[in-house]
Amino acid sequence: MPSNPQCLLFGKRWTPFQFTLVVFIFLVLFNEYFIYVFQTMRWPNVPDINREDGSSVVILLVADPQIQGYQFEGSIIGPFARWDADNYLRKTFSFAAAHTKPDIVIFLGDLMDEGSQATPNEYRDTYYRFLNIFSHSPNVKRIYIPGDNDIGGEYRDYRTPQKVDRFEKHFEQVDGIIRHEFVDFIKMDVRIQNTMYQEKERLFKQYKTSMTSPVRVVLNHESLLPIQFKAPFYPLLSAVSSQLIFSAHWHKPVAYICNDCMRQDDFSWSVHQRDLTHMHGFMFENISRSAECLTEIMVPTCSYRMGEPHMGYGVAVLDKNGGLHYGILWNPNRYRVLYSYIIVWIFVILVNVICFCCPGVTRCFGRRLVR
Repeated sequence: MPSNPQCLLFGKRWTPFQFTLVVFIFLVLFNEYFIYVFQTMRWPNVPDINREDGSSVVILLVADPQIQGYQFEGSIIGPFARWDADNYLRKTFSFAAAHTKPDIVIFLGDLMDEGSQATPNEYRDTYYRFLNIFSHSPNVKRIYIPGDNDIGGEYRDYRTPQKVDRFEKHFEQVDGIIRHEFVDFIKMDVRIQNTMYQEKERLFKQYKTSMTSPVRVVLNHESLLPIQFKAPFYPLLSAVSSQLIFSAHWHKPVAYICNDCMRQDDFSWSVHQRDLTHMHGFMFENISRSAECLTEIMVPTCSYRMGEPHMGYGVAVLDKNGGLHYGILWNPNRYRVLYSYIIVWIFVILVNVICFCCPGVTRCFGRRLVR
């Protein structure tokens, strides 16, 4: 074995240390910065609007970030897994906010992965990580709605007043109305299971007296239009005269268009589903075309930890006349990047072994490449 091995690769002599260092720097720069820059070049531009006269609003929609907790991540890999997931969300959100320059950012629930089960210290630490991750554009108005991972409500993870109170102390009230420009955002907080619909209906009728905006948008973590029965939801939706719903929960990008859902009967619910997985521009929908129509946009998850191959942020542009432009800013596939680290490092180790043990092989290989 030579005391100072060198390899002839790509027409240049390298020591194993030099080769490893160059590959490491290139790989990290590409995977941790340039891949995000290249991805933003594929994002569609926000439609031309006039923000100065207040006739349009740009909304950035963040669905199911599910900041990783401390109970379900292994003690060995947990710190790295949390750091990598946090870093991914921080970068993608910063690029998305810079690209859209939103007037308002809406978080559509499941803000934390273990929010419903975390201890007080775990919840506090995860909350501060959440603030750090989504720190870009701090002066932009934000709306937070809870999901089942935040306050319970799915399967045996029961919703309790204590969980709701903790969410409201750290974020904001789980239901209510928030007005921004010409839009009333109604935080519905309706779950398919275990919702007291009559109490909600009375509450929404109270809300209606204070709603004066021409455009009304319901925000709910769980989707409503895909459900096959109309009776529980129609009184709630008609109480607030909603035209549009933004939802999340299932991590999928889907649009639901219904032309008769607000008709005053118990059976009209002809919902048409449109898969938005391969959409790379902006779709347009006139949500005010009829008093009976209703549109729901299910926003995909922005986290790679949900196991979905397609992740991104929703972007909605609303105008006073009921025009809706909606697009998705797709995020890069993080698992492919992590796999590339493994593959490249296997290659680097093999090259180093060959350089130490069989320098003649790399010298011959390098000369062939030069030719």
